[in-house]
Amino acid sequence: MRNGIAAAALFLALFGFGFGTAAAVERPNALDLRVDTLSSAALMSEPATRLVDPQRQAAALRRAHWTLPGWVLIFLCESASLFWLWSSGGAARLRDWLRRRIRSDWLLRFAFGASLAVVARLASLLPAFYLYRVARIMQMDLELTRWWLVSWGIHTLLGMLIAGLIAAIVLGWVQRTHHWYVYTVLGILAGCVIWAYASPYVAVFGRTIHPLAGRLDARTHSVLVRAGFGGLHVGVEGVRNTPIGEAAIIGIGSTRKILLTDTLVAGDTPAELEYDVAVELAHAAHHDLLAIALIEGGIIILFSALAVVIADRFRFRRDDDPLSRLTIVGALLALLYIAAVPVRNAAFRSYDFSADRYAVALTGDPSDAVRALVRDSDQRMEEVCPELAAMLFLYASPGTGIRVAAINHVPSGCP
Repeated sequence: MRNGIAAAALFLALFGFGFGTAAAVERPNALDLRVDTLSSAALMSEPATRLVDPQRQAAALRRAHWTLPGWVLIFLCESASLFWLWSSGGAARLRDWLRRRIRSDWLLRFAFGASLAVVARLASLLPAFYLYRVARIMQMDLELTRWWLVSWGIHTLLGMLIAGLIAAIVLGWVQRTHHWYVYTVLGILAGCVIWAYASPYVAVFGRTIHPLAGRLDARTHSVLVRAGFGGLHVGVEGVRNTPIGEAAIIGIGSTRKILLTDTLVAGDTPAELEYDVAVELAHAAHHDLLAIALIEGGIIILFSALAVVIADRFRFRRDDDPLSRLTIVGALLALLYIAAVPVRNAAFRSYDFSADRYAVALTGDPSDAVRALVRDSDQRMEEVCPELAAMLFLYASPGTGIRVAAINHVPSGCP
């Protein structure tokens, strides 16, 4: 026990609690100043490979090479831990231990599902921490380790809640009706749509939001009016743990509004902010959020069904029952997720092209659209021409090189 305490203290000293404060996010930075010097003629006559910062692209390549193994390892660890839990008889013992303490079948299924989420999250803690350290070293995430651990704990609780509800509800339907799969499909689709509209509110929870004022407000309002969204408002949200700028449209109906992070407002030119707003309007006009949610729901349904089919091929143990065998399904889902991500990413790429066309047509300013994409690629440290593995697993966007080529009609320069 003494050795364990000493190791934990050393871990915290080396990887987080030794950091006193987070570095301040400063925009505009040197990358912004370099992008500001690009002329309109260069933006409309050069491929993105020659517009982005070469050193930043070299760093983006290293970041992708460091990120991909950690990303894959997260799901391999989750899958291996759950499969070990079942194959060792631990899932059955956990089920029996919970059954002796919980009388309600619904609560028993909920507790078992939540327990599986804890096992998977703990198994993937080290690879997740590794990814955080990669982002921290590359200065993409300036969050202190102590707050990253708090965030990890909150996400673990959220995962426990979701896994517990899924186990309780779906196994309850299985027990009561032969048409449980119909209710499950409808429930997954409904859950994906609800989360698609609710998650932006979760992302901005606790952040300060204030109106966009002055000339910027007048310029963005002009874009809103031209697009037929004159009732929408643009707000600015404060972020302190990343230099990356973000734009998002949240809400439905009359409650919708566009949020720009203060880093985006500080780094982008007014013309680029018009393009940023126009892109979000494109997603609203084309109902992209709903379409993407339904696509994600369809992929979840497809790969969940595949996991159930494969799980049925495993021989039953003497201590198995539908509840304990849920562990195998969870292990297979974690493994199949690796195969599902390229499908999801490929399905999402067309939305960026349609949003770019809409935004350029609305603003009439293709050169600043290119500037905004180049600036965003530099700030995010993303490959302008992603390698195949990164394209499959890390990027849902088609890549800045191809997007810029579609706007300025210059060959992308990508291999």
